[in-house]
Amino acid sequence: MNLSACAEIVQRGDPDRYRTAVFAPPDKRERLFALYAFNLEIAKIAPMVSEPMLGEIRLQWWREALDQIYGGGAVRAHEVTTPLADAVKEAELPRAPFDALIDARAFDLDPAFPASDGALFEYIAATAGGLTLLAARALTPLEAAGEGAARDAGFAIGSARYLMAQPAMVEAGRKPMPMERVDALAAEGRRRMERARAARRSVPKAAAPALLEAVTARHNLTASIPRSAARERLSILWNGIRNRW
Repeated sequence: MNLSACAEIVQRGDPDRYRTAVFAPPDKRERLFALYAFNLEIAKIAPMVSEPMLGEIRLQWWREALDQIYGGGAVRAHEVTTPLADAVKEAELPRAPFDALIDARAFDLDPAFPASDGALFEYIAATAGGLTLLAARALTPLEAAGEGAARDAGFAIGSARYLMAQPAMVEAGRKPMPMERVDALAAEGRRRMERARAARRSVPKAAAPALLEAVTARHNLTASIPRSAARERLSILWNGIRNRW
């Protein structure tokens, strides 16, 4: 299978989301790849720069790219911007979640972040929560209740990812999270996961590929021992075939 530039970016940089995106209908799959590639471009800024100001400049570049995308004119050349513009136009995606995601990623430039549980919760809601909402909207229109469920599922996914990434973050120079904050984030992730599952009927089945990772996130937020990578892939495959999350 020949992959688009965005699909290749996601396959290399975020294989978990790549595996869920392939369950989307072929005519909408590229929308997910564009969104997930955009997310990777924003997420990689902090590790790449030597000074926060350089990171802010790169984030501003993407804000200006969004100005062009939503302005309807010519879009600056980049392997992600044109597919992203197509996804925004085809699915009529709202801009606010994009802006919130970029603003939240500015905190990646602050080595002291997070200062509180609340700040961390807001960060995950704006990043993983907002991205999951956009992905679900890229596949099908959602009512307000469905949008809430997608955001909650995304928060749970983001919580599990953030906790699983702690060893790598510490190795990169971040201070270890206090255990009480780890516990608080896991508890909030579980709470929002259960709220999302309670509202599953409000989410059309067409949106399932955007929410598939919630299957493994739920396990990782509740189990004392994480699943093996092979077991997680099998779980995604089984639920993807059944179009369930």
